[in-house]
Amino acid sequence: MKKFCPVCGKEQETEVIEKEEVSNIRGDEIKALARIRICSICGEELFDEELEEENIQRVYDIYRKKHGILSPDEIKNIRESYGLSQRAFAKLLGIGEASIARYETGALPEKSLSNMIMLLKDPKNMEKLLEKNEDVLSQREKARLLRKLEEMSERTKMIMIPEELYKVLEERAEKEEKSIDKFVNDILRRII
Repeated sequence: MKKFCPVCGKEQETEVIEKEEVSNIRGDEIKALARIRICSICGEELFDEELEEENIQRVYDIYRKKHGILSPDEIKNIRESYGLSQRAFAKLLGIGEASIARYETGALPEKSLSNMIMLLKDPKNMEKLLEKNEDVLSQREKARLLRKLEEMSERTKMIMIPEELYKVLEERAEKEEKSIDKFVNDILRRII
């Protein structure tokens, strides 16, 4: 790929290299392998928006894992499991709709908000949140959420899994970038 090199003063062939970089995320230094475009002639680092975005997301993923913060897909899956729009979900949480959109596309939520959303995996917690904030949703949104909660309570049956097996399932789910629930559901569907 050719890009303009300010050192060479003209378009030059480029290449992508990898190097370890340290980023400061909320006061925490995170080391990650960054992919950087450089001029093939002089070695000058050149800005590449796509690579930069990938690098940022890689650092955020490391930070999320280190601090137990939900991934964008996990947040979206929780919201969608209740049939909620970003707007309705944001209203229930008491945050802006734009914030939910950002979190679902890669921005880092605060740990406290991530924990709150994580607790909503359990429909009983969503029921409690709805009770406390039922006035923020339209009648239609509220009715849709109540129907979804009813469906979930009818479908949900608990099974006990030994802790060691659960840890293995959790690790494999993480490798496949799935929630543990989705991963186990996929396995069970293949077996049944």
